[in-house]
Amino acid sequence: MNRPVIFLDFDGVLNTEQCQARLAVEGMPNKDAWGPLFDQRAVENLRRIIDATDAAIVISSSWRYAHSLGSLRIMWEVRELPGEIIDTIPCGATYISRGEDIECWLDKHGCPDYVIIDDLDDFSPAQHDRYVETNPIVGITDADAQKAIEILISKA
Repeated sequence: MNRPVIFLDFDGVLNTEQCQARLAVEGMPNKDAWGPLFDQRAVENLRRIIDATDAAIVISSSWRYAHSLGSLRIMWEVRELPGEIIDTIPCGATYISRGEDIECWLDKHGCPDYVIIDDLDDFSPAQHDRYVETNPIVGITDADAQKAIEILISKA
């Protein structure tokens, strides 16, 4: 694979506590057929990363257990989200760690330049220099986006 990859979580990254609280206060719908709606500020920061790096997306979110790859791709299109979903990390019969699931994906597909964007640290020490930890209240911030871009550009 020639393109860099973003291993992307949803909850605490694009689906933020702040956005859900705001929608509730405003009496607005907070979900659709796929689940909670995403924070537009976090989505725009994801767009910034993709525009700067041409990275593809591999879904590492637990949403991969409830939705097929095809369903997630349809959600991406319907919600007009940035980038291209190329895959999900494996869903093993037993959960070990998200980091190990990412390692399995990398072993199968080669070792591209990658960044992990997640609100929970469930990764090996070897993955920490490629990890951007988000605050679940606000999701991907400007600073998080800049860090992800720097990781992808410096590893290229």
